[in-house]
Amino acid sequence: MQNKSEQYCRAMFALLLSAGALLPAGAARAETTAASLTRIEAETLLLRAREKQLDVQSSIISKQNEIAAKQTVGAMITQTAVVGDPVVRAVEGVGENMFATLEMADGSMVEVQNGSTLPGGMRILSIKSNEVMVLTAARKRIRLSGYTQKVNAFNPATPSPGLSMQAPAARGGAR
Repeated sequence: MQNKSEQYCRAMFALLLSAGALLPAGAARAETTAASLTRIEAETLLLRAREKQLDVQSSIISKQNEIAAKQTVGAMITQTAVVGDPVVRAVEGVGENMFATLEMADGSMVEVQNGSTLPGGMRILSIKSNEVMVLTAARKRIRLSGYTQKVNAFNPATPSPGLSMQAPAARGGAR
């Protein structure tokens, strides 16, 4: 029996030794594969982050361009009257046959259409129902402002809205 159990122990020991010899080689291969996969995964994450960064940067640039374009249009639309520029008094016509009546700085009225040239070198670029665009002598496009009536600052004959008029005193009535 001793013989059989000794043989069994020797066989097990030999098996363990051979398995131990194989284990480090397999473990080393597994570690290189794991390290390789980790490296590939890290590179993939970096590339995805870079792609996301480029997307965000292009989005920012497009938004900045959009804002700049809107500011340019807004500046053209909200441009206030410049002393000396004509003021739009009226726009008439249908379709392509549009005419505008402009009040010049000297108070004279001029009727213009597309392509007309004004004194001072301004040329009419377009007339629409809501705007008149001109090109100045300095080659700058501007939108002419509309006419606004000047409000009288003070009229002594007009009663103040906060004061009420007193009723006239009764004459000859009971006292």
